[in-house]
Amino acid sequence: MRKGLWDGFATCLASVKEAPEPLRHAMLAALPGDDQVRMLLLSPACKTLGQCSPATLLAVLDHEWVVVSGTEQLQPRAARAPFTHTLLVELTVILLYGRLKFDFVSHDVTGSAVMEFNAVMEPLYKDAARRLLNGIGGLTGALSITDRNPDPLDGEAPMRFRNAVREFGPVSQRVLALQHWSAVPGGQSRGFQRELAPAGMLVLTERELILISDEKTWSWLRVGRADKYGNVVTYCPLSRLENYRVLADDRLAQLELEIRAGGGGETVKVEFPPAQQRSIGDLMEQVMAQRLAAGIEEKVATQNRLHSLW
Repeated sequence: MRKGLWDGFATCLASVKEAPEPLRHAMLAALPGDDQVRMLLLSPACKTLGQCSPATLLAVLDHEWVVVSGTEQLQPRAARAPFTHTLLVELTVILLYGRLKFDFVSHDVTGSAVMEFNAVMEPLYKDAARRLLNGIGGLTGALSITDRNPDPLDGEAPMRFRNAVREFGPVSQRVLALQHWSAVPGGQSRGFQRELAPAGMLVLTERELILISDEKTWSWLRVGRADKYGNVVTYCPLSRLENYRVLADDRLAQLELEIRAGGGGETVKVEFPPAQQRSIGDLMEQVMAQRLAAGIEEKVATQNRLHSLW
């Protein structure tokens, strides 16, 4: 196959003209004429987890994003959405496997755009994820912080989760609160057990609720063994969080996050040990209070910008 469309590593391009066909033609057809391209990220097709993923080309613009994907045999497909219709961003990094996913609303229907990549190039995708999240928040760039609160990461959370917060959390926002939980085991048989839910952590920042979790193990595990090799990080902008519910039974508790934008939405479900139902509920009360505060601050900032224009 043509070099640049198959294998190799992801790279940022200076212009669409540098992209390989058929992605180049598809992106030129999909791009609007009034927005400037702020980032152009090419992900070559590759074999991951025993399957062939298509090549993708992501364009992050001033007010929206566009993703085209395809191979030399299949007609490229385009997905696009303005930031105002983007629900959430999810970044998965497990060993050498990486995936960046955007959930969005188009014509009142929820869809997803997915880019798979070699995790060696993880920094490019962290940058792309942050650009989208900043776009959702109406920001043009990262903000510096000069007066941080005392670090809430100096708690009882395992070191790997504290490191994940520092690695995947936004550098321009304070961490206001967090709640960690251990994996929930199921039935046991001859020294093995199933995992009902993986270990995870909820992190509240000034503008986002971030879920950091282990990958879920579907096979039987030896009792006491916890070999996990990566993180699944879901970024939920507070402006997209409409409501939540906390449910529980004797075996498993579940947090349901109602995410909405652009006339549609979805429900994000987070499973955790029943014993932590109260602590998760307390955290979510703080989340909703911060959502209100962030909304008020955003409204004031918008009014100030409009006033400056006059």
